[in-house]
Amino acid sequence: MKKLMSKYWPLIIIVVLSLSVSWPLLKSGYFSHQDDLQVIRIFEMRKCFADMQIPCRWVPDMGWGNGFPLFNFYGVFPYYLGAILSFFIGYIGASKVLFFFALSAGSFGMYLLVKSLWGKLAGIISAVLYLFAPYKALDVYVRGALSESIALTIIPFVFYFAYKLIISSKKKYSVLFSLSLFLFLITHNIMTIIFLPVLAGWLIYWLAFSKWKSIGLVTTSVLFGVGLSAFFIVPAFFEKKLVQTESLTRFELDYRANFVKVRQLFIDRTWGYGTSIPGPEGGMSFQIGWPHWLLVVVSAFSLFISKVKRNTKVLIALIIGTFVLSIFMTHNKSTFLWLQISLLEYFQFPWRFLSLSIFTASILGGFVISAIKEKWQHSVCVAIILLAIVLNWNYFKPKEFYSINDAQKLSGESWDLQRRGALLDYLPTTALEPREAAQDRPFAVSGEVEISKFINRSNRWEFLAEVKDKAEIEVPVYYFPNWKIKVDGKVYPLSYNNLLGRISLSLAPGNYKVEGSFKNTPLRSVANAITVISIIGLAGFVKWKKQENS
Repeated sequence: MKKLMSKYWPLIIIVVLSLSVSWPLLKSGYFSHQDDLQVIRIFEMRKCFADMQIPCRWVPDMGWGNGFPLFNFYGVFPYYLGAILSFFIGYIGASKVLFFFALSAGSFGMYLLVKSLWGKLAGIISAVLYLFAPYKALDVYVRGALSESIALTIIPFVFYFAYKLIISSKKKYSVLFSLSLFLFLITHNIMTIIFLPVLAGWLIYWLAFSKWKSIGLVTTSVLFGVGLSAFFIVPAFFEKKLVQTESLTRFELDYRANFVKVRQLFIDRTWGYGTSIPGPEGGMSFQIGWPHWLLVVVSAFSLFISKVKRNTKVLIALIIGTFVLSIFMTHNKSTFLWLQISLLEYFQFPWRFLSLSIFTASILGGFVISAIKEKWQHSVCVAIILLAIVLNWNYFKPKEFYSINDAQKLSGESWDLQRRGALLDYLPTTALEPREAAQDRPFAVSGEVEISKFINRSNRWEFLAEVKDKAEIEVPVYYFPNWKIKVDGKVYPLSYNNLLGRISLSLAPGNYKVEGSFKNTPLRSVANAITVISIIGLAGFVKWKKQENS
């Protein structure tokens, strides 16, 4: 036992401290947060499993019951994992486990990353700083931003496996880098855009340091990572014109209304559960964190007053520069960049760059420990850990708890609130915002018809129609490419030129069985094929390398 403690004490510390920030998730019931849609998203993903709609793209209950292509555009990994967990612990339980994972697991990745650079003490400091970063408490307990939080959990592992791959050229790190990159790419689009340029710089730095000896493996690994994620990232980017993306950037979601003041970043320590509005009046905290930013300042001084290798100085200078840039992007002085780079408007909140701030600040905190004299390291390490806990622990709690189970969460008013949540995010371009919940069955816009046995699944629906007089029938499902209709087993034309952009069809008198099915566009089919080929290719790569080493 003593040997295990002496060998794994950093991991034990991380586990204990992780429990200290995630204790609310261990309570029964659920907790309040702004994006209270995690349960319904897991529920919808599980419907996709039941209907074999894999990869999942269309969800039937959101859009206030009209359905929309949520998982064609919104990061899918947390919800695939959540749907699997829900079979064992229910929907609320799965949501809480995912939040627990989001709070704690990233610190293990940060520990591995910084330990590999500067040793155990540096690794534990970086892990604790990352664990107690106020922005992580904001993401989980205030915003409920599950996908973003999980992206922040995965990214330290991506950097770690990339570093180990380049330094060691071991094939196992090639596979692990590919898989971690794949999971990151399918988790949160905005985090992907923020971190990929930094990851590219990280790869280039270490490849140059190692005289480019692993460039073939790195290129192969990147291609596998991107190829595995093609089923999601290709449609998410190239089909965005099929949904009303302007709703993601207007009014309170306009980045111009969400810049942060310098005082909010460095000085202000008030904590609230409000929303993001200009200035501190919204009650939402956007601090970098104490002692996080102070350690960044110390790391800059350490470059000049400590004996550090030249290549390490270059690395630390680049990380400090990345930290400064991330802070700059949260302030209105960076407006000219936001105007020049049109893609940035979809970030909505400039303070999302705090994700990069806490990542770099945590790494720099580890460097500070490595740069001081060995005889002081343990004392300084303890002091920093205590400061991080004392100054930030109180942020890691929700505004309130409430007693609720799956059945209650997915019924009544709670169910209705979730169905119309984020209503405008992914409406098809041909659709209009509904003013009330969708009807529970198709109905006649004109003519006389009797509808029965309506079944609405995640990727198909069907009903029986007894038409007495020529009728125009509207189905309570938004049209989106590629919904197809069959009447009595034969392909039948559809329309969506009605008030809300729902699927409709005209039928002459008679009895019919009408079926609708959601099909892939050619682009989605190609993207799916790239993923399948990448899976086969990665499996072949692993087998080939095993044979090569045997």
